[in-house]
Amino acid sequence: MHLSYLPILTALFFHPQADGSAVSRLPQWVVPLHYSVDIVTRINQPYQPFGGTVVIDLRSERSTNKIVLNAHDLAIGKQRAVTLSIKDGNSVPISSIKMDIKLSRLTVYVKRSLQINITYSLRVAFTSVLRGDNTGFYSSNYVDHNTTLTQWLAATQFEPNHAREAFPCFDDPIFRTPFKINLAHPHMYRALSNMPVQRTIRHANLKDFVWTQFVESHPMQTYLVAFVIGKFDRPGFTSSERPDCPISTWARPDALSQTKFANMVVAPLLSFYEELFNSTYRPKKIDLVALPDYAFKSKESWGMPTFTEESLLYDSQRSSMDDQQGVARAVAMMVVNQWFGNLVSIPWWHEIWLKNAFALYLSRFGVHTLRPEWDYQERHALKLYLSVLDYDAHVNTDLVTASVPDESQIWAAYNEIGERKAAVLFEMLHRVMGEGAWLTALRRYLVIYANRTATSADFWNLLQLQVDRNGRLGKGLNITRIMNCWLGQPGYPLLTVTRNYEHRTAVVSQQRFFITPQFRNRWSMHPCWWVPLSYTCPSCQNSDSSSSISRWLTCPISKASGRSSSVLLDRLESGPNDWILINVQHSAPVRVNYDPYNWQLLNKTLADPIKFRLIHRVNRAQLVDDLFSLAWSGDIEYDMALGILGYLEHEDEFVVWAATETNFERINNVAKRSPNYLIYKTFMRHLLEQQFKRLLSSDMTSSLGNMTHRAVIIRLACEYELPACVSLARREFMRGTPTVDGWMTIRERETVVCTAVKFGTEGDRDTVESMYKRSNFAAEKESLLTALACSRNVFALQKVLIWTFESSGVRKQNARRTFKAVVSNSMGYRLAKKYVSANMQSIRNFCSNSTDKVVNLMRPLIECMSTPKDMLFFSKFFKEILRDMNGSDRLIKILLERGNDNIHWRRTKFSPMLQAIRDIILWRSRSNSKNI
Repeated sequence: MHLSYLPILTALFFHPQADGSAVSRLPQWVVPLHYSVDIVTRINQPYQPFGGTVVIDLRSERSTNKIVLNAHDLAIGKQRAVTLSIKDGNSVPISSIKMDIKLSRLTVYVKRSLQINITYSLRVAFTSVLRGDNTGFYSSNYVDHNTTLTQWLAATQFEPNHAREAFPCFDDPIFRTPFKINLAHPHMYRALSNMPVQRTIRHANLKDFVWTQFVESHPMQTYLVAFVIGKFDRPGFTSSERPDCPISTWARPDALSQTKFANMVVAPLLSFYEELFNSTYRPKKIDLVALPDYAFKSKESWGMPTFTEESLLYDSQRSSMDDQQGVARAVAMMVVNQWFGNLVSIPWWHEIWLKNAFALYLSRFGVHTLRPEWDYQERHALKLYLSVLDYDAHVNTDLVTASVPDESQIWAAYNEIGERKAAVLFEMLHRVMGEGAWLTALRRYLVIYANRTATSADFWNLLQLQVDRNGRLGKGLNITRIMNCWLGQPGYPLLTVTRNYEHRTAVVSQQRFFITPQFRNRWSMHPCWWVPLSYTCPSCQNSDSSSSISRWLTCPISKASGRSSSVLLDRLESGPNDWILINVQHSAPVRVNYDPYNWQLLNKTLADPIKFRLIHRVNRAQLVDDLFSLAWSGDIEYDMALGILGYLEHEDEFVVWAATETNFERINNVAKRSPNYLIYKTFMRHLLEQQFKRLLSSDMTSSLGNMTHRAVIIRLACEYELPACVSLARREFMRGTPTVDGWMTIRERETVVCTAVKFGTEGDRDTVESMYKRSNFAAEKESLLTALACSRNVFALQKVLIWTFESSGVRKQNARRTFKAVVSNSMGYRLAKKYVSANMQSIRNFCSNSTDKVVNLMRPLIECMSTPKDMLFFSKFFKEILRDMNGSDRLIKILLERGNDNIHWRRTKFSPMLQAIRDIILWRSRSNSKNI
């Protein structure tokens, strides 16, 4: 499962007991053994009611007079709605039942205590209505472009604990139970679930209704149960590569042609991971289902994984290479979760990060084997690494591991950036242990804990066993201790490298990195991390390899031993006039600062149009990102940082420009409403001009598009209004070149359309609006709506905001990208701020009253904040409008700190940066005059 937002799960409530203690989990001594679930869904009627019965076979491991299970928003009658009997035997008298709405619990009291090791059958009848918030058993709709009619479907989203909203159950991940699912529905609909259909029969009492009965499942947790009821006449594609396991893809009828790529990659990915894990996966069938509205990007339910449309649908003519890679990644993550998450599961939600991090990290290897030419493994790893460094550089940041003492705190465990950080740490362990030990530990983990639950501590112990055998980690180094320091404290270290050039040594020290330096002196704690150190230099052997760890920067094992000391790297291979580079290909999540002379040596190599390739492209991307961040934080001056970054004029690697683009965006967000913005824009034009000319002079049709840096250069050049780029974009838009026949990739065409909307006529904007309304492709619609947000017409931007939040044409999972595009527009920030102020309650409803979703949606507004006045407004506004939402205090702090960072930077660093730019422009002017 991968998150499209960082979801707060709104059905969870914190309700203290009478004594004020936190609500505990369900009793563990009553164990479910089997579920039989019968549900009738009247999806084609007003209010879309559903109801049915669940029969749960169970045993008690101790004598008790009550059975406690979960139910939420289910109506359970008082008379004969709940019965209990010994399995295939006499009934057991019930004294009373109690429904605790606040705690989402149904308690059944019996007159005689349950006997130990006797199987009982609990039957509960219930009714409810399909939900509208994409959780539990919910309804969704779409417009079928073939018929222009609105069609409805019903789907489930049970993770983490929303199964209780569909039927009473023991909604706890510790329980694995077989399920027998039977669904009644109108005959013109089709039902899908985890298992194959056993048979379809007419409903005895309801006209035009049928029962779809499914084969009994293997034991699984309630959150992995899934079913969908919709007008699916047939699958888009069905693969027969695995004769014993048909693989089908399902979507709304007019999008079935877009499911081919996803269907095509499932079997190769299964085969790849079966070999990698030395473990065979034997489902009876796999149905991949694309849902118009879904809380997660994908969900790994056994036998029927579900996805958002953007995560599953791909069209070669209208989707980008990024979209294709996104589909491959989503499917690969789903496949990995069949082992890490389903075969071996978590005991409780505080370790939800573990299964998600496994999927995030291991998915890259599967995608790489599908399309080696994508360089996906390298690019995905770097993207995750840089995103973690960006987010985790603040005071208010989340730990990877969250405490979840009871259900009221489950939302805190869902932390997408924490999962990314864990995936980065998995890569660090993989490298320091070596391929053999890492893979052996993975395989042993799957064998030992198959069909059981396991914790991260169990995995660390297996890793330790392997490194003890091969001795590669080093004497005295402990996996658990290393991982605890990274997982159990926020942030990451800044390594400061000071060289002794005469003696060929270097001292490396650490302190926590803060993007805003004012917090460094206020931070009372002195965290320490165990850091594997790797380095390279021009004369180093295997200079591109990051597999060789030369030393460890260690921490005191006990507080009594004092603060951590520096480490001395001696006998360096680099000479006095050679640079060194620490943390080769991001072997650990750290930033690195060097003494001035080493920076000069690096600059000399980077500035040479030939020799700059001596530094690997991934290391160049790290250097660029470090330079931007160290200048923002004040650890180095902007004149040095921008002087070195001037080398970008001849940089031609995508990974470097991808890192560069993110950092330019951060500066641009703050600078663009300043009266001195033209100075920064002029610098950007100078930096991009030569790159753009080089692209225009090349054979555009032979380019690999998104697989080079061209798309980034075109986007930046047009954003900073380089005249040649604006002319190119308007010319190509007027020409109307189809993507499949022209030179442009999908992403380049998005830039062209955005620029045409920005600088064109109302007729141009109307043309794009018509393209958006006609499109039947999720990725294309998202791209076109983003382009419409480039308009400089206030009324047009207002329309985009209304479409985003008030129309059914925009899916909720796409809203943030569109909203960000409006906010990033120089005319859109104030408009978006005004819209949010007037419609926050509607936005809360749009986000299903989820704190994380609301905060994540508002993040673009804060990222573009630059004045104390705006900070005061948003601080008061968020605290007032979100004060009743679960966990809002913590998330508002995280959000507003980003705004404070911007304000501090504009007050202390914006002017020095502008002066550095003036000096660079003046120096270039003088150099050009001398060359004439």
